[in-house]
Amino acid sequence: MEVEKLKQQHLESYKMAVLELIQNNTKTLIQEDITSLLREPPLDSMDLVKNKLLHYSKQASVVLDIDQLNPLVSNYRKKLVQSFQNIGEERISKLGKRVQEFHPLKENEVIKIPKKEFTLFNKQLKKEAKEKIHFCNQFLLDQIFTLFKEGTSENSKKKIAEQMNKYLSGTYTKDLLDSIEMKLIIKDTTLMNSILEQGERYLFTKSNSHLFDEEAQDE
Repeated sequence: MEVEKLKQQHLESYKMAVLELIQNNTKTLIQEDITSLLREPPLDSMDLVKNKLLHYSKQASVVLDIDQLNPLVSNYRKKLVQSFQNIGEERISKLGKRVQEFHPLKENEVIKIPKKEFTLFNKQLKKEAKEKIHFCNQFLLDQIFTLFKEGTSENSKKKIAEQMNKYLSGTYTKDLLDSIEMKLIIKDTTLMNSILEQGERYLFTKSNSHLFDEEAQDE
């Protein structure tokens, strides 16, 4: 009876270790990998959104209000970062549920999260990510007209707004989603390998520890 209790404790410790792997992996994915794609770059020359606005305004011979431009783009990026935070909670919840429901039917059975499960989750995540990016893009587009100085023609304003809308909804969103997908693939692979290693450690301890040796317990 004591051996069975120890085995159950060992199983629960194993499950907790896998849950921690999922939490740490997801935390890094959201707070470091994906956030690095969304937050304000360290150099102005690296800010594609700001540079596109300046490029289109220059083409139209329009001078933007820089005092308004910097805060607007900064707020846009903050909204992007904030909108992605809850995605991490969903990933932890969905993957964690599989771990919590794990009840081995065989002695050598370990926790496995199939690649197809990651694929299905990532498909949904990309759909949500696209919606979040679109929402933040719309915020920026709605504020563009505050950047034009008095005297700017309505045609010029409209043209610049249309060009930015096309860029944000097209190339920018596509490239951002592709980059997010790449970050996901890397993190998923890392997590699957980590879970596999944790399972090997669990089985090794279970097979080699004298604590689980019923004969030793009976002596």
